[in-house]
Amino acid sequence: MLILLPRKIRNLSMPDLLRQIDPGVADIRQSREELFKTGGFIDSLLRYRVFQRYGICLLRSLVLFKFLRLQGWPVEIHFGVRKSGDSVDDITGHSWLELDGEPFLEHEHQRHAFTTTYTYSG
Repeated sequence: MLILLPRKIRNLSMPDLLRQIDPGVADIRQSREELFKTGGFIDSLLRYRVFQRYGICLLRSLVLFKFLRLQGWPVEIHFGVRKSGDSVDDITGHSWLELDGEPFLEHEHQRHAFTTTYTYSG
């Protein structure tokens, strides 16, 4: 999935991409132990520079969104922006997951630093 995502990001709108990768939420929820194993595995893969073209948070959010929903976690994916400098062109983006309205496998302060521009919950 990490190999195919960059091409999909270039060729599809974000809503179309999310609809394509969304497996729906599985009926049986995996354990929290499995959840953290999945998160750790994805994070360790993303340390390789080949996956950093689009920023780690985008690929991380997309991959975790898919696999956590397969594990039964009804996560939502959020995208946001913030001003990062003095110029109007100085904008930084971020993506993250939420579960029950709270950041999921994410630092709480990150969510409040960004204005949400798009949310997908499936």
